[in-house]
Amino acid sequence: MLEKIRATAEKYNMLEKGETVCCALSGGADSVALLLALSELSPSLGVKVSAVHINHMLRGAESDRDEAFCRGLCERLGVSLTVFRKDAAVFSHSLGVSVETGAREMRYGFFSQLPADRIATAHNLNDNAETVLFRMARGTGLKGLTGIPPVRGKIIRPLLFCTREEIEAFLSERGQDFVTDSTNLSDGYSRNRIRHRIMPEMEAVHGAFPKCAAAMTVSLAEDEDFLSKEAERQKNADLRELHPAVGKRVIINLLKSHKLKTSAEKVSEILRTAIEAKNAVKVSLDGGYYAVCRKGRVNIVPERKQSERPAEAVIINGEGEYPFFGDKTVIITKETDENVNAEDIINKKLTFRYADYDRILNGVLLRNRLRSDRIKPIGSAHTRELRKLLQEKLPPEEREISAVIADEKGVVWAEHIGFDDRVKISADTKDFLKIEVKQKV
Repeated sequence: MLEKIRATAEKYNMLEKGETVCCALSGGADSVALLLALSELSPSLGVKVSAVHINHMLRGAESDRDEAFCRGLCERLGVSLTVFRKDAAVFSHSLGVSVETGAREMRYGFFSQLPADRIATAHNLNDNAETVLFRMARGTGLKGLTGIPPVRGKIIRPLLFCTREEIEAFLSERGQDFVTDSTNLSDGYSRNRIRHRIMPEMEAVHGAFPKCAAAMTVSLAEDEDFLSKEAERQKNADLRELHPAVGKRVIINLLKSHKLKTSAEKVSEILRTAIEAKNAVKVSLDGGYYAVCRKGRVNIVPERKQSERPAEAVIINGEGEYPFFGDKTVIITKETDENVNAEDIINKKLTFRYADYDRILNGVLLRNRLRSDRIKPIGSAHTRELRKLLQEKLPPEEREISAVIADEKGVVWAEHIGFDDRVKISADTKDFLKIEVKQKV
């Protein structure tokens, strides 16, 4: 089993020499085996091993027994142990979720506080198969069928390709005992019903079901990776021209970029609307947002109240962050030729990112677009109406909230367009102006 763990760690780049890996230790067979295995492998892997135990305070004296067992095991192994104690039932109730869901969120919240490079959890081959079955019951898509990922951020799962039988044999060889969570024997939890009832039936159909399920998840993960990368590549494409499998992922990525929910029903509704709508059609989203769909395009826009509009232009008094329309911030930065090289910017044709600070006149304002605004974008041969330039780039709801910075001579910079040619940098520029827009999501 040790070699299988080593091979898994190498294949998925789970550990680097010099890192600290913290083992999530419940006291059960899987986590005890994980801690023992990592401790034995740590010299050859070049890592330092620690452990964390979370007392969910759900089973009274039994929970305290598990904590005491973990303390004793870590003391014997010479492993540093961190213990968190929190009532998972109370925490779950405060979130309005099941104890299963709440306890999981609580655990990963504690994991994020640990001063470790990696957090190792003891999910194994059987857990992966059970997870796939659980997600199938809920109508998952392709991504859900990829099972438990070997690596997710700092979380690693070195036992993911080890069977429960291999784990128990490993512990037996070392004469190592463990504790049993009495709730694992009850069918009151969804996963236990899958483990006790469905898994035996699946293994009766095919004895190697957990291994076959693992092979399936690896194959499907490759397919999902390809589709996800294709969706990223096609993020600006007309959705009418994409395969639905790619189009849906484009929408999912767009929703995630705004930290919005991505239910299958909502994604399908947005895709269908974008394909069918010739004029702008809004699809309501959570969090006060909506998707504006038209002619194969989708734009995520926050609901705005008239009271959010600035009553008057904001005076720019130098460097700083200037709020605009409630959820935007315009960031003004002044840099000198000590840290910005004008010739390098010009040669790389990046002049649209900077302006010559000294060419900007008095009375600098941050405001929304005026109908009379005109701008000559850097590199353009002609001055054009800002209104028409924005029409070419943005849907109506975005044009109305585009930021403009102007001085006494006119537009200096326009969001989505860039700087006016009259303030562009030259080889002689000493002070540089940089403008960025940060959107709250």
